[in-house]
Amino acid sequence: MAQEPSSEMFDHFYSLSSRGAYGELIRYIRDHDDEDVRYGAAGVLSESVSGFAEQMTPPARKALVDAVLNDPSDAVRANVVKTLLAIDESIADNIITRLEMTPDSTPTDTPYPLILTKWHERQWPELRFLAVVGFGRVGSHTTIEKLRTTIQRETDLRVIRRAIEASGTVGDETFVTPIKNYLRIDDESMYQSADAEEIRRTKQAAVEALVKLGTNGAYEALHTASRGTDAELKACALSEIGRLAPDEAVDLIVDELHNDDDDAVREEAAEGLITTFTESDFEDGHTVREQALAEMDDDVDDAVSDEFASIVDESPRKPEQRNAAWVLGQLESDTEDTVESLLAALDDDDDYLRIIAAAGLTTLDSSLVEEKLEAFLESVDEESMAHNLASSIRSNLQDGPEKVIWGS
Repeated sequence: MAQEPSSEMFDHFYSLSSRGAYGELIRYIRDHDDEDVRYGAAGVLSESVSGFAEQMTPPARKALVDAVLNDPSDAVRANVVKTLLAIDESIADNIITRLEMTPDSTPTDTPYPLILTKWHERQWPELRFLAVVGFGRVGSHTTIEKLRTTIQRETDLRVIRRAIEASGTVGDETFVTPIKNYLRIDDESMYQSADAEEIRRTKQAAVEALVKLGTNGAYEALHTASRGTDAELKACALSEIGRLAPDEAVDLIVDELHNDDDDAVREEAAEGLITTFTESDFEDGHTVREQALAEMDDDVDDAVSDEFASIVDESPRKPEQRNAAWVLGQLESDTEDTVESLLAALDDDDDYLRIIAAAGLTTLDSSLVEEKLEAFLESVDEESMAHNLASSIRSNLQDGPEKVIWGS
């Protein structure tokens, strides 16, 4: 069992850290014969992670990953993994990938994936984290059982969260109950790593895993969460529940669109409603949209329209932008954000979004559209599709909609 090195050696390590000589610390971890020295150097590096992260080079990263894969000491390995996880958790996936490529190249006589079980039983949460990453990748009956056990019995919240993430992919109905327990974390003192950010990420992971599991029990758990008093959890559930049951989720999502008490909940409800559109089967999509519009009515708060405008402006996914632009046109919401968002969409590279935005602009307050339209026309190339569409909109406002053919 590794012990702390001498105080003189510790002083030397801290001196290296304070000078930013992280390469020297890594050399001690990689090359020194004394386990205690390697353990101490790895521990000091993990305490210096904020400074080291700014300077970590690809060779330094490779040296630390090699140490994880080659060092005979689990204590040293755990300290090195602690540093790597603090910088980028995806490095754990890279480590497992390396083991998959060469299953016999483990630091002990135990090959991959059997080494995962040994790490899962160790005292260090960093090694248990590596184990659950591997369990999710292996996906055998045994490793799936170990994931469920981890969710039920683990005390480190970061390990639990990673097990929940993996379970969404490989789990089944039996995972719903243990996962939904983490939609609420009432006693933080029960867990290690239980800071506010880790609690938030764990709840998010639980919501996303339940969506992936996709069972009736998972839907009921998310429905309950969306009706609860935890505003952060409610917002998270509202943004995702439409992926699971679009037609059933519309009513509760629309209710929260009118939530004047919490902007975050309203924002996620708007995103959740668009999700119900994009996740609906083709045959059901029109019905879901009509249901949503009937629930919303035309007279919606300006803040609601502005949420949809933000989706048009900021979403990286074209289907979401198109649907949000369509909603704005249907609501006939006359806000500056709505008009500016749809005008900006005329200059998008997506043909469908441009046409939907153009059609939507013709339903809005003509005086407000005209006020913004001239400046937009001056800002775009006269030969561009955006200019052509904007010119058509101007003609439409002046001469009537029957003279406009979108996309011509």
